Amino acid sequence: MTASRTGPDPTVRNPQHPDALSAELAQLLRTGPFEAALRAAIRASRLSLERIQHRLRGRGTPVSITALSYWQSGRRRPERPDSLLALHELEQVLGVPEGALSALLGPPRPRGRTRQAPPDTPPLSALWAENESAAELLTRIDTSHDSKLTRLSHHDVVHVDHRGELRKIRTRMLVRAEGNGVDRWVIMFDGASALLNPPVVRPIRSCLLGQVLTDHARDLVVGELLFDRVLARGETVLLEFEIIDPPTGPNETDHSFCRLFRLPVRQYVLEVQFDPAHPPTRAESYVGDSTTQEVEPPKPLVVDRFGRTHAVALDFGMGVFGVRWHPAEGAAPAAPTG
Repeated sequence: MTASRTGPDPTVRNPQHPDALSAELAQLLRTGPFEAALRAAIRASRLSLERIQHRLRGRGTPVSITALSYWQSGRRRPERPDSLLALHELEQVLGVPEGALSALLGPPRPRGRTRQAPPDTPPLSALWAENESAAELLTRIDTSHDSKLTRLSHHDVVHVDHRGELRKIRTRMLVRAEGNGVDRWVIMFDGASALLNPPVVRPIRSCLLGQVLTDHARDLVVGELLFDRVLARGETVLLEFEIIDPPTGPNETDHSFCRLFRLPVRQYVLEVQFDPAHPPTRAESYVGDSTTQEVEPPKPLVVDRFGRTHAVALDFGMGVFGVRWHPAEGAAPAAPTG
């Protein structure tokens, strides 16, 4: 049992003096954005979110771990008076100059029904900046329609085989046009299995396959799904498509699937269908920021007797939401080829 206490925590100061802040953190505290500066300050403090929460509570400004995660991922930011007071205390807990984080907030974000991309939303290619091949492929395809679509719902069903390897992703999504002339959805899939056979994209409902670009060395696909008709502002379209991934190599150790969101989605459901005869020993969901760095503890998932599990995110983005699993020991070996 841990003892609780009230009153100031005498050990709240970061042992790193503000004058000795890292160059990265110092730069972010000058230029922002807020969430990036907060993430860097938390990393520099070497404090877990649980310890930060404990220290803020001791200062009389309690903040939930979820709220702290949202602040550093950019999903939310402190705006209410109690949140701004807590942010002032958080600056002291993290050992950054007084007002350094608060100054990066700017004016309150507009609230309302329409979710168009704000001016500072990074382009689609920016999310793949560290993957030169993906960034290059995106320059060769029209992504201008992406910011004109509001993500109302998105449902991925991921099929996993008896060896714990991903085989197919079936996607059903509802989007709304926020301008006239919207006619396509751009998909990016990075299987990273480095095999000669790239994933196959198959349209199922309300769309046709347009231009498809592949990088065979990276198991990477960028493609257009052209709507059956051009949308006017306010119209919705219900899309359905699937991506069939070829078998991965024998040394593949990554058993996960994640979706990277540049713009918010009202409801995201990630369902995983395992082979009922070979369920995983463990499965969990996780949340990351736009750099894929995890921003909150993973949550364990229950796999039912039919081999199914799911995770849900509401009003999510920008960031990464995913599920990873651990295949059972002694899973059936890959079938021979050739």
